Order: sequence, then C-alpha cells, then structure tokens
Amino acid sequence: MLMSLMLCSSLLMVSDALAWWFRGNPSAAGGVIVRIAVFCAFLFGFLVMPLTAEYVSHIISLRAGIKGLIWKYIEWALFGVGAVLLTVNAFYRFMYSFDSSNTYFRLSFGFTPGLIALVGIAITLGVVFEYIKSLNKYERVAVILFLVLPILGTLLQTLYYGLSLSYLSLVISAFVIFFSYIRNYIDFNTQKEKLLTEERIRLFNHQIQPHFIFNSLSVIRHLIGKSRDEAIDALNEFSGYLRGCTDFLKEVDTIPINREIDLVKHYIYMEEKRFGENINVTFDIEDVAFEVPPFSILTFVENSMTHGLRSSRVVNGTIDVTTKLESGNHVITVTDDGIGFDTGALEFSSEEHVGIKNTEQRLRLMCDGKVNVDSREGVGTTVTITVPVVKGK
Repeated sequence: MLMSLMLCSSLLMVSDALAWWFRGNPSAAGGVIVRIAVFCAFLFGFLVMPLTAEYVSHIISLRAGIKGLIWKYIEWALFGVGAVLLTVNAFYRFMYSFDSSNTYFRLSFGFTPGLIALVGIAITLGVVFEYIKSLNKYERVAVILFLVLPILGTLLQTLYYGLSLSYLSLVISAFVIFFSYIRNYIDFNTQKEKLLTEERIRLFNHQIQPHFIFNSLSVIRHLIGKSRDEAIDALNEFSGYLRGCTDFLKEVDTIPINREIDLVKHYIYMEEKRFGENINVTFDIEDVAFEVPPFSILTFVENSMTHGLRSSRVVNGTIDVTTKLESGNHVITVTDDGIGFDTGALEFSSEEHVGIKNTEQRLRLMCDGKVNVDSREGVGTTVTITVPVVKGK
C-alpha cells in the first residue's frame, strides 16, 4: 500500500508538471496534453487520500488491534465523488476550463476539488488524533505533516494559481511518510537482530546443558556393560545431538524441517534410553517442504518431556509429532498426554515457560509463524505451529 501511495504521488507530480509546462501552449497537441495532465493531477490528488487512509489504517490495526475502521471507506467514497465530478466536468464545464491559448482557469465551482481534499484530510486528521498513541514518534510526525502541509497548500492554492502548492505539499508529505517507514524498518531490523542474538546465547546455554550431557554419558556408560552395540548406537545418537546443536547455533536463518526433526530424534533416543518404556514418541512427517528456526520443534518436545511426562502421575506417556500441509499453511503439532498446565502462566516470563515465549517470538520474526498452545491439567498439551507457505516454493 505504501508503494502504491508513492507511485500515486509521483504520477501526481508528473501530471502537474506537464500541466504547468504546457499551459498557454496554443498548439493542438499542447491542448490535449494540458487537458489530460490537469485531469490526471486532480484524479491522483483525490486518490492519495484513500491510499493514505489504507496505510494509516493498517498501522493502527497492527498496533492497536483494531479491525475494520470504516474511515478508509469514507475516503474511498470521497475519491469516487471526485472522480465522477472530474468526468462530468470534461463534458460540462463547471469546475475549471481552458481559454483559447490552453490556459487553465477556474469556474464558479472551482473550489470543489479543494473542498473534497480538505474534507478527506480533516477526517483522516481526526482519526489520527483519536489513535495517535498507536503510532510511534516517527509515524506521528510523518502523518501529521502529511495532513497539515496539504491543508496549508490547498488554502494558498485557492488564492493563487501557478505552481500547484497543494499537490507539491501532498508529494512532500508522501515522501515524509516513506522515509518514516524506512526509519521504522531499520529500527525493526536492528531490534530483531538484537533479540535473535540474545536468543542464540540463551539457546547455547540451554541446549548444551551439563545435566543432559552427564545423564547421557551415564546412559552410555550403563550400556557399555550391558550391550556393546547399544552403547555404540547411543554414542552415535549423542554425538549427533551435540553436532546438531553446535551447527544450529551457528545458523542465523531458518533451517529445513528435516534437520530439525533429525535433532529431535537424537534427543528422543537418549531420553528413551534413559527412561525406558515409560515414554513413547511417534512421528508422522508428511510435509517437509519448508523451513523453521533452529530448535523450534525441539523446544516444545523438551517441554512435553520435562514438564508433561516426567511425573509420577504419568505412566507410558506419549508424544506425537506431526507435520502436514493444510489450508495454505505448513502445520506442525506436538501433542502429549502428560499432566498439562495452566496456559495463563505463559503470560509471565517464568523460567519454566520462557523457552515457549522466546520460540514463539523467533517463529514470528523469522518466518511469520504463529504458535497456539492448548493445555488442560490432567489431560495433556497440544502445541500447534503454523508457518505460511512461501510463494514460489
């Protein structure tokens, strides 16, 4: 929407420049060009209003969670009124016309375009002040300038016809909004990189944790005295887990889902050797044509294992891991029949659930993924990860 606004503003300036350049040109070609240019300048000037409303409405919806603001539809209605009046004026002159030298001049209703623009700007200004707290400081300055400058330009334009100050102010304001967006984009990426760097450090400390290493080594030592082949298998799985963790910690982007599933299987193997038949894990991997952030599935499997199944109240606990393509999304589910928990605790940054919140944040930042946690005490927990299908893949 922002690019549409910028394109519209650019076309507005081009049209106005052509109208200014060819005004007073008595040739037939000059007359055609100046008439088309003036018509397009008015049309694009009206179009800027609903495009701005769409963009600002999108920002407010994201920041304040408010959906369906009808204000943008009012702006589109004003654009429609302006377009109809321009079309009528092309056949029945009542707003503006041209003299024999193809010079533009206003008629009795020449104030109409400016009035429509002022009404649209005033409505937008009122909405912005209503939800101004939903905008950051750059957006506030940009949007207010976008609305105030055209008002001043339009007022000056009603007094003097020459260079179209109202159009010029619209274009300047559009570029102010564009640079505000660039600034926000830079700040967003800087903050995103900071959060992901902090999360990689946390993951390093969490995944290469001493107690899991010691427990795994104890399992291997026990198997050496029991079965040499089992001990070798366990050692291979354990080294695969450590190698996978080390490789993942070097990643700065998403990884193929198969690599994540392999790491989960290494982890599960060691836990099954440790707890025996008390834990059963099944995999139903139908969809593998997508990527996820490292440790995204492992985090929820670990949570099911640690907080769901390792309880004296759970006997022969089960964890089911599935992936499938559904309704244009890659869907991953991790389900256990453990003790469950109160999902309200996720709102707090407790040590027990910080991994879930951080993983949810990484999924959102790195692949626009969403996480839904459904848990009932005494029944179990189901975690559903939804990753949009990337077009072209």
